[in-house]
Amino acid sequence: MSAALAGRDILAVVPVKDFALAKQRLAGAFPPSFRRALARAMLRDVLVALRGAETIAGVVVVTADPEAGLLAGEYGARLLFEGTVRGLNPAVAQAGAYLAAERRSGMLVVPSDIPTVTSDEIGRLVAAHPAGRAVSVVPAHDGEGTNALVVSPPDALRFSFGPLSFPMHLANAREAQAALQVHELAQFPGLSCDIDRPDDLARLDSLPPGSHTWRLLAEQGMA
Repeated sequence: MSAALAGRDILAVVPVKDFALAKQRLAGAFPPSFRRALARAMLRDVLVALRGAETIAGVVVVTADPEAGLLAGEYGARLLFEGTVRGLNPAVAQAGAYLAAERRSGMLVVPSDIPTVTSDEIGRLVAAHPAGRAVSVVPAHDGEGTNALVVSPPDALRFSFGPLSFPMHLANAREAQAALQVHELAQFPGLSCDIDRPDDLARLDSLPPGSHTWRLLAEQGMA
């Protein structure tokens, strides 16, 4: 790790929805048991990638789901347990305020449903993040969502995850007078692959054999 990175203190934050409510847009094609298993497997793969990234100082899982909380502990992540489910943006804002109170220098927000992400991608994204008050953004494959967001300090940005979050986060960064860095999808292909609809599963051909999500799909005859 470079001297510049050694002086930074960026933690990864993974907001996790209740497994029983996860992947509702897959409901027409898959039963609840598969959707819950898929959400668990993808979270495991994301936590594995984050644990192997040397440029982050730790991982925080924000959730109201006890099972997700147990998985956080299994992979050495800190748990920020939500007593009340208030939605994705309040959860991320809570984590940002929490880390800012600890005087952490920054926060990397990644979703729990990007099983193709790699430790190398996480490392390169954080290493490329500008110093000072700054926002780095990686869009989703549809060009409308946000699949990774680095914010420094952690509470510098108004979060707008949801429909059209990518252009909204760009606008929010300008409103916050933060240096803005936008990354091309080709730089981080694993980060761009989130799973929301049945046809998204067909894009998981880059999953490494042996990953948790790959094994689940293989068991279903889908890999």
